[in-house]
Amino acid sequence: MQPLWSLALFTFLFSTVMKISPGIGERTSNFAIFLFCGLLPWMAMNEGISRATTAITDSAGLVKKMSFPSELLVFAVVLAALLHEAIAAVLFGVVLSVGGHFSASGLGILLIAVPLQVILTVGLGLFAAALHVFFRDTAQIIVMLMPGWFYITPIVYPIGLVPVQLQPLLELNPLTILVKLYREAFLGGELPALTSLLPLVFFACISFASGLWFFMRVRPTFADEI
Repeated sequence: MQPLWSLALFTFLFSTVMKISPGIGERTSNFAIFLFCGLLPWMAMNEGISRATTAITDSAGLVKKMSFPSELLVFAVVLAALLHEAIAAVLFGVVLSVGGHFSASGLGILLIAVPLQVILTVGLGLFAAALHVFFRDTAQIIVMLMPGWFYITPIVYPIGLVPVQLQPLLELNPLTILVKLYREAFLGGELPALTSLLPLVFFACISFASGLWFFMRVRPTFADEI
C-alpha cells in the first residue's frame, strides 16, 4: 500500500497540479510510469537506511550478547526493504504488462543496479547504525536528510527541467544514476555507457568500505553504550 499511496500522491501533485511531464528524451510519456520507476529504488534505500539507523539500539538484548554479530541486524533490515521493493516491482511489472508498456529486454540491467543499490544502502546503513549508538539524534538527522536527497534526485521531475549548469552536479548523485538504470530496465532500454556508472560504483564501494570499517571499529563498545 505504501508505494501505491506515494505513487498516487506524487502523481496528483506533480502531474495534475504542477503539470510536470517526463519530457523529451525519456522512455515514456506516462508520468505515473516515469515516477514509479524512480520510486522503486528510492523507497528501498529510504527504508533500508532509516531502519538500519536504529537497528542496533532497537535490538539491545541481542547486541549485548558479545558473540552475536550485530552487523547482521543492518543486513537484515536492508534485505527486508529489498524484499518489499521486489513485491512492488512485480506488481509494477503486471501493471506495465496490462498497459502494454512492459518490455523484458532491459531487465538484465537490474543485475547491475540492484547489487550496487544494496552495497550503497548497507554501507550507509552500517555507518548510521554505529553512529546512532553514540549520538541518539542520528535518526532524526537521517529523517531530515533523506527528503533532501529525494528532491535533488530526478525522481518526480526529468533532469531536463534542471538548469543546464546544474545538471552535471545532479549526474554525480549516485541515486540519479540508479534511478536511470531502473527506468532503462523496466522500459526496455539499454545499459548506459559504463563511464556514466562510475559515480554510483565509486560511492557504493566507498560507502560500504568506510561504513563497514567504522562499524567494526566501534562494535566492541556497543554493549557498554547501549
